[in-house]
Amino acid sequence: MSAAAAMRGISMTGRARQFQVADFENYDLILAMDKDNYLDILALDPRQQYRHKVRLMCEFATRHQIQEVPDPYYGGREGFEKVIDLLLDSCEGLLEYVKSSL
Repeated sequence: MSAAAAMRGISMTGRARQFQVADFENYDLILAMDKDNYLDILALDPRQQYRHKVRLMCEFATRHQIQEVPDPYYGGREGFEKVIDLLLDSCEGLLEYVKSSL
């Protein structure tokens, strides 16, 4: 993924971590990459008081119809390229969503 991102001038400096229950309180928007992660996050909110904060990343895509970010590992180099295209599209839509919400 880092190599595919670097070809587009994108630096991959972040790192992943496990979702924590405190994140419901600490963040306004929680993005899941696929439906399994989405459901896992919602399961940590049994009273459903934070459900409105949890969204799928692909909900913000405007040029792609796919509903989940696929695991690029099994698609070779092309799989990573497709995921980056999908995430760039989703990030553009997310930025518009955030701007319109302010």
